[in-house]
Amino acid sequence: MRFARRPMLAAGLLPGLAAAQPAAGLDVTGAIAPPTRRRLSLPELEALGMVEVVTTTPWTNGTQHFSGVPLQALLASLGARGETLTAIALNDYQVTIPRAPAIAADATIATRQAGQPLSVRERGPFWIVFPWSRRAELDSAVVRQWAVWQLARLDVS
Repeated sequence: MRFARRPMLAAGLLPGLAAAQPAAGLDVTGAIAPPTRRRLSLPELEALGMVEVVTTTPWTNGTQHFSGVPLQALLASLGARGETLTAIALNDYQVTIPRAPAIAADATIATRQAGQPLSVRERGPFWIVFPWSRRAELDSAVVRQWAVWQLARLDVS
């Protein structure tokens, strides 16, 4: 007996599975202006003002072209009062980042790479990136730890 594979998702035979992944959004919680929990969609985040970061990274080959929102702009837009950020990834990796040094290091919440939205497969939907190529002092173990990919949440304290 011979069986043929059927594209069940494309045919809509398994409703709900295709839509199981939520739309990309960044949750920001903690010491921010009320409400103290905000979920910013990709368009809301990008509306804060985009910058370009052209750099190499320790995890990719060649020069990368990122677009994203400066961390400073994000925090200002939310009325963030805390001095510490806890960045949490989709896989629950988390790191504590001091606010002032991250801003001084030009931290950017990348939303796009080569003009395309970052997919989970490509370290998205959001990735904290730094201008490593432009500022050699940022190529340190500490700053590499701050470069959280698959970023899902920032907690401000």
